[in-house]
Amino acid sequence: MKVLFISSWYPNSTNALKGLYIKKHAQAIHAAGVNIQVLALTVNPSKKVFEKKVYKVIDDKGIVTHLIELNSRFYKFLHLDLFLQFSFLKKYFYKNIVKEFNPDIIHSNVLYPAAIMGHWLAKKENKPHIITEHWSGVDKFLNKSLYSGLAKKAYSEAKYITAVSGFLKNTLTKQASAEKIIIVPNVVNTERFCYNEKKREADKIIFSCAAHWGRPKRPDLIFNALEEISKKIKQKIVLNVVGVGHLINELKKPEWNFEINYLGNLVPEKLAEVMQGSDYFLHASEMETFSIVIAEALSTGTPVLASNVGAVSELINLKNGVLCENNLESWTNSILELINKNDFDRKEISKEVEKFGKKNIGEQFLRLYNYKPV
Repeated sequence: MKVLFISSWYPNSTNALKGLYIKKHAQAIHAAGVNIQVLALTVNPSKKVFEKKVYKVIDDKGIVTHLIELNSRFYKFLHLDLFLQFSFLKKYFYKNIVKEFNPDIIHSNVLYPAAIMGHWLAKKENKPHIITEHWSGVDKFLNKSLYSGLAKKAYSEAKYITAVSGFLKNTLTKQASAEKIIIVPNVVNTERFCYNEKKREADKIIFSCAAHWGRPKRPDLIFNALEEISKKIKQKIVLNVVGVGHLINELKKPEWNFEINYLGNLVPEKLAEVMQGSDYFLHASEMETFSIVIAEALSTGTPVLASNVGAVSELINLKNGVLCENNLESWTNSILELINKNDFDRKEISKEVEKFGKKNIGEQFLRLYNYKPV
């Protein structure tokens, strides 16, 4: 079986983290024994007026990856020109892929622009088309975009649509039949993000948080709640902050009554170590369609306090953490509830996340390709 994996969100020479979770899906599919190649067309900001870079690589897991990068200071206009993007993608496909790798299935990721382009290519090649959706903005796009008609047709004619959470599936059922929408979560590296028994210090509580710190994240709730907590308890409070972004920069100015370690961006191995060394993980956001970072924290056995938004309630339960509302009072009270709970089984918390491991996710996609979703 040959699968062509199409995406417009994918790691590239200008952004090594862009769509990394989509790359992990591709690697899980490859590990399940599927002959998969990736065709990624990305539009990226640049100081240049226009630059097209085309290259073919074999990634660290052995997947042949074709990358088309459109880099421009006018990248927003390029992103809106669906037909120009498709002309580049189609030309590359017929010149460099189809003669050596004629796919049995075309599998696109994210409705705009990749899934619309994948739909057109699948129609032209008379191949079944599968779409995986990650995008929290898909509902707004389908109702207000210039391309909403094309997008709805791509959904309606797809063989299957996979959603990374039940929350996202419920959103998609407004536009597509629920019977063909299958939940296939994101991949967590459960070997790297694993349980590592930590000796807790009675006089210190170590929290951690990690994100790309722009909207919809809410680090202000984390910082201000811990400020309130520092006035109520005797233990020393330490917060390890992973990631960068303007929302964190804005919080560096005041003096806080607790210790803060700004760690910047970390490679996954170091992020896992931070989580393993934490007593609790905090995640404040206004929207999440899955939240890989919450799942990674749970995979290390670390209890989580998170905003009750989007798909987060599908990850957090009474045995592994606490959910709260996005206001200071709720965050403050919920942190106190979290640290006063003494019945967290951290090893068991870690075991629950094994369902998001690469093997399981790869097998789910394999069943889908064989038209046996269960």
